Amino acid sequence: MCGFYGSVKPILARTDEFDAVGGRPHTAKTRPSAHWTSMPPTTIHVRPTGVPDETTPAVETHDLARLFRRSPALAGVTLRVEAGRAIVVLGPNGAGKTTLLRILATSLRPSFGMAAVDGIDVAEQPEEIRPRVAFLPHATGLYDDLSAAENLRFAAQLMGLPGPDRAGRVGAALDRVGLTADRDTRVSAFSAGMRRRLALGRLLLGHPRLVLLDEPYAALDAPGMALVDALLDEWRSAGATVLVATHADERLAARVDGWLRLVDGLLAEVGGRGASGEVMTGAALQPWSGALPEGLQP
Repeated sequence: MCGFYGSVKPILARTDEFDAVGGRPHTAKTRPSAHWTSMPPTTIHVRPTGVPDETTPAVETHDLARLFRRSPALAGVTLRVEAGRAIVVLGPNGAGKTTLLRILATSLRPSFGMAAVDGIDVAEQPEEIRPRVAFLPHATGLYDDLSAAENLRFAAQLMGLPGPDRAGRVGAALDRVGLTADRDTRVSAFSAGMRRRLALGRLLLGHPRLVLLDEPYAALDAPGMALVDALLDEWRSAGATVLVATHADERLAARVDGWLRLVDGLLAEVGGRGASGEVMTGAALQPWSGALPEGLQP
């Protein structure tokens, strides 16, 4: 793989468009648990597919990179996830898991390379992708001054749900996540676990083709974790593709088709079914040199 070292094609050609926040990823290289190492790794070449059809992967990236203050959170990731699969994204803090999910959710623009959902480029047509995607970020993004029901009604309005459908969808979502009794309580009074439940309820307002979950078990008690397990099963039964970034890999072993592991912004391992990619090994896993590709020097 040509990777990030001078041969990728920039989507953003001006250094003033790079985010001015963030820092260099951590360098810890933890390996997945025995649940994942028993799955055979795969390595294959992947190229963009173009127009979506029945063979189009749910997720595809090619030389995907993202810089923060000229340090890479992703440093040239090429992967492919088949439609209808559930894949867990492993890796230490700073490995690039959240950055990958944010790019696929169109909340963060790639610095270089390509990412596509259902064959649609995330940088060129984000408005076409957003109705297809449900994203649970690590920070819930809820409004403290609104009640639980008001938060979901506002989210439903932003999603463009017809007015007559909103009340029913909101009520069903609150019931599913166990917050019906707290529907009129301001989120400022919620515990971290209740906030997480409400953020999960927001995902239930639509019918996503791709579900992106960033540490979905965080701050949840045992019943809350069981709720996440049940929702994962429901999304899979509905035919959605699910990507889960988490440290709770043992809990997910029986609920996913495959896994991929990121280290220092690089794809280090792929295993199981439904995911493939260009795995960087050996010298490629050394820390990035920090040099920008030609034409992007400040």
